[in-house]
Amino acid sequence: MQLKVNVNQKSVSAKLKVTEELIQEKLKGVLKGIADDIVNESPVDTGAYVLSHTFAPTGSGAGRSYSSHGKPRNQDVASKREEARGQLYSEIEAVDVTTSKTGIFRNRAPHAVAVENKHSVYIKAKDRAR
Repeated sequence: MQLKVNVNQKSVSAKLKVTEELIQEKLKGVLKGIADDIVNESPVDTGAYVLSHTFAPTGSGAGRSYSSHGKPRNQDVASKREEARGQLYSEIEAVDVTTSKTGIFRNRAPHAVAVENKHSVYIKAKDRAR
């Protein structure tokens, strides 16, 4: 007894492409959820800290760094958070998450360590992402 199977290469390739697109969409949704947590937990005074969040593939060396020195205080919290969220979403959309093995959220503001020690922004986001 035997069974002969013909594989339609075009059909398989099309299905793989759709699957990859679904994976990209799902992974980017997870990353955007983490970005939301980071932005929502970020304190806003001058906006420097919240606007310094970055997402990039590991090893890229990329990252924003805004100092709060000399900036006006008591900025509009909602608008600064939306601006930061937009930046992170754009960075997430630009990454091919199926070929990048790891990515990193970081904040290179000069006062980032002090903010993290006080507010645990990244620790809270990490705990929620589990």
